Amino acid sequence: MRSNIDHRRLARLRRGQGEIANHVIDEFAAGRLSRRDFIRRASVVGISVPLVGSILEACSSSSSPSGTAAATGASNTAAGAPGAVIRVGITTPAAAINPVTVSDQGTEDMLAQTGEFLVLSDQTLTLKPVLATNWSANSTADVWTFKIRQGVKFHNGAPLTADDVVYSFKLYTAPKAAALSALGGVLSPAGVVKVDDFTVAFHLEAPNGSFPYLVSSDNYSTIIIPNNYDPANWQSTFIGTGPFVLGSYTPKVGATFKRNESYWGAKALPSETQFTFYDTQPPSILALTGGNIDVLGQFSVTGGEALLGGSYNVIKLKSAAHRELSMRNDQAPFTDPRVRQAIALTLNRPQIITALFKGLSDLGNDSPFAPV
Repeated sequence: MRSNIDHRRLARLRRGQGEIANHVIDEFAAGRLSRRDFIRRASVVGISVPLVGSILEACSSSSSPSGTAAATGASNTAAGAPGAVIRVGITTPAAAINPVTVSDQGTEDMLAQTGEFLVLSDQTLTLKPVLATNWSANSTADVWTFKIRQGVKFHNGAPLTADDVVYSFKLYTAPKAAALSALGGVLSPAGVVKVDDFTVAFHLEAPNGSFPYLVSSDNYSTIIIPNNYDPANWQSTFIGTGPFVLGSYTPKVGATFKRNESYWGAKALPSETQFTFYDTQPPSILALTGGNIDVLGQFSVTGGEALLGGSYNVIKLKSAAHRELSMRNDQAPFTDPRVRQAIALTLNRPQIITALFKGLSDLGNDSPFAPV
């Protein structure tokens, strides 16, 4: 149990919270959750940001929890002087830009320029409101209710309502939708229900305490599109609710986006972003070192050594990317486990990390599951 808890204040703060939310509060007050885990779990079960801060104060923790401020969009505000033009290099989208079938990094990057999610999952896995202002579960966590932000407009001027959210998720839970990689077996089209003009209930196939993550930016193929909009037309319109609107898009070449002056949140700093697509890494590295682009979306250490010398601001994030040596265990000589073990023993893994990845990787230990 934590010491110096203001029990009267905590009791007031607990009023109106559901069973699951109060369980999370109890676990934190009892010292079984760290401050960081409490903030993360509170965001999942829909405890509001101001209430999280008040609970931390009541439990004698910091009154300004880092990373819990409400987001103004599905991505961080771009750096640079107001009115600047930001030039970006990214991987070429592998197919037509379609929110329902997106399956590669380049297409995902394009969706995020104008599309927004119900919820943002930040780098600490803390959930922040975007097109949903709050969410909560019933006592068994098999029905999750989301309140939709009012006053938001799509780029064609149509207001965002629950109908758009219901339509989007019925598409994302239909057969062959990319979002089924996360939503399959969790949510069916029949489970997406409009409660009122700004409330949507998700009736799940079974209880799921992590459902808000499945409709957040972690599931990048769940941006909200207009009701009855044909997702196959996305590439020609890019109609979303985000802080940028489409300027131009040329397949296999690049795209431009202009600041959305009618955006519901804080306006983006750049007046325009210009994207150039690259099929391979070397030309993108040369473009950055030659000053032809300002930002490179991502790069591998191998071949990107020129960017690691200190002249560039390299943002290092944990990812699930991995390298592997695959063996056909159904074919000789790999049918013999001793052969597989012998090959594994020849690999100096720490040296591979040091020499090939400049220390910027983790030891895989024969598992494709990342430490993140």
